[in-house]
Amino acid sequence: MTEPNTSPSRPAPRIDVIHHLTLPVNDLAQAEAFYVGLLGATLLRRFGREELFAHRPERVEEADADQSPYHLEIRFHDTPEIHLFLQRGRVVPTPPPHPHLAFAVDHDELDAFTARLRDAGVPVDGPRRLGPPGQASVYFADPFGNTLELTTMGYRGEVAIGPPDVKRLAHPA
Repeated sequence: MTEPNTSPSRPAPRIDVIHHLTLPVNDLAQAEAFYVGLLGATLLRRFGREELFAHRPERVEEADADQSPYHLEIRFHDTPEIHLFLQRGRVVPTPPPHPHLAFAVDHDELDAFTARLRDAGVPVDGPRRLGPPGQASVYFADPFGNTLELTTMGYRGEVAIGPPDVKRLAHPA
């Protein structure tokens, strides 16, 4: 394999923003319930069978594949979109510490959000502090093994110091 040229002769064009991130899920209805219903995301679009046949007929053979083109497009306020792609054969892993998505929340809302997750049966770890005093993070995973984080500055509650114990984040079977 050839090494990429990291010093090309042309300057890099400007990248303005991250447009979207993708996460694998194995159940679109469950993903919508978790991200829209529990976490409060806005559902922007559903891309299912009807949309695939109408807009991308050349991809119809992929409809029933494990790596499906079916997906949900969601957003939290002014964040980049998150596209939740159906991967039918996905085995839910133990949530890893990295990669993960971190969502900023108001420091006065961290405890309420943590309680909402716990009330819904979502295992959490935190609040924890890895940054400067006042920083706090709560770690959790979606039902598909994707690690997520709520983070804030100005938190006045008690925090454990150190990285998350990801073994605590696995959803009960």
